[in-house]
Amino acid sequence: MNLYESIQSDLGKRGINVTVGNMYDLMAICKQWYRGSVDDFHYYDIQLANGRKKRCERATMGMAKKSCEDYAKLEWTEKTKIELDTEEGTKRLWSVLDNKKNDFTVNFPIALEKAFALGNGALVEYKSEGETLIDYIDGDLIMPYKYTNSYIYGVITISTFTEGTGNDKTYYTHLTYHEFEKGEYKKINELYKSKDDITLGQKINFKEKFPGVDEIYSVKTKNPYFQVYGPNLANNYDFSSPLRVSIFANSFDRLKSIDTKYDSFDKEFIKGKKRIVVSSKALKAKVDVDPETNETRKVKYFDDSDETYVAIDGNEMEGQPVKEIDFNLRAQEHIDAINAELNWYSSAIGLGSNFYKFDGVSVKTAKEVMSENSEAFRSREHHQLTIHSAIYDMVAAICEIEGIQYKTITITADDSIIEDKDTEQMRSMQEVTQGLKSKKKYLMDKGMSEEEAKKELEEIQKEKQASLEVFEFGSDTEKEEE
Repeated sequence: MNLYESIQSDLGKRGINVTVGNMYDLMAICKQWYRGSVDDFHYYDIQLANGRKKRCERATMGMAKKSCEDYAKLEWTEKTKIELDTEEGTKRLWSVLDNKKNDFTVNFPIALEKAFALGNGALVEYKSEGETLIDYIDGDLIMPYKYTNSYIYGVITISTFTEGTGNDKTYYTHLTYHEFEKGEYKKINELYKSKDDITLGQKINFKEKFPGVDEIYSVKTKNPYFQVYGPNLANNYDFSSPLRVSIFANSFDRLKSIDTKYDSFDKEFIKGKKRIVVSSKALKAKVDVDPETNETRKVKYFDDSDETYVAIDGNEMEGQPVKEIDFNLRAQEHIDAINAELNWYSSAIGLGSNFYKFDGVSVKTAKEVMSENSEAFRSREHHQLTIHSAIYDMVAAICEIEGIQYKTITITADDSIIEDKDTEQMRSMQEVTQGLKSKKKYLMDKGMSEEEAKKELEEIQKEKQASLEVFEFGSDTEKEEE
């Protein structure tokens, strides 16, 4: 039993049905991929030639985190605008959003990135010591218990802390219930202590550790003081859960393939480096006599600490004291294979098949500017539905807590990375006309492979030649005209 199952069991006895299922196991796996280190994949054993086993670590490209970063940047930037219908109201709102404790401009993109990784995130607004504050809560620390379809109106947030050390260590679990029903927001705090970190333990007096915090708080309101958000994806792991899934939850195999090929690419330069096979006799120090002083000293003709040299029994050198072995590195083959995997992965998570490109040094986004009909743009718009809805409710709650009057709330996405397809094509055609881009590159930018573009240009040339022949504009005629 883990902590989530312990919470489910304990609250179930009191008639509170929280959703657990296998969602938190899934989030634990997603967290490992987001971290870039998966226990049962990136660490493995190999058997050496001498029969012994060696523990190895597989290199990673960190594509799970990279894709979450990129999605967060597509969805929310410092240029994204949140405005009320009055300038004064907007200024007051941002004085709350970007105060030192909330720092929304910095903290929300980070929270959004984590939500893409885990599938969920939550925001909670509240008043504390005269300030309106925002809590940014990770997806594996929320447990829905009241919901209709994907709308969650009752959720438990979890926080843990410890006291003491060793055998005297005590584990505390703080559960906060957030409910919004019938025009009322209610918050209930509970505290539990245990001797381990996998059971909820015994319920204790909340005021014992939090004397200045209300155990129960409620207010009549039109706005919930909490929001659960995440990527706009159907949950195919647990159909009964209102929680969403990570953008890469269905791409673990793709991530494994990427890291397997990248690890092989990395090892190619280790295993395939140049080596010089030397007779073991040649590595032995020899006695040299100085003719002037008649002093003797030991001299080594090879640096036996240089990894380039590999010593073997002199009898196996076939009369060659030194033999060079220079392996051919398969760098381009690895780069091509990695790019193929990146195309499959980026397409699987909704960014389109050409979003990433590996050049042998780092992964870069293939296009800095997206067109409005690109797959990445459509995915961006799709996910914005849930994200903007949550931010709208957060702003409404802050305005109510702060007493900021407003008629409308407007959230305007940063469209500076979007370019109209017609404008993009017109610019590309001008570049071809001005000799700044080849016709082959133009066709490849439109989605053709290099081979397809080459064949297309050959067909165009054939048609041109056929037209010239039809109108008797052969080479002799052209020379006469010149």
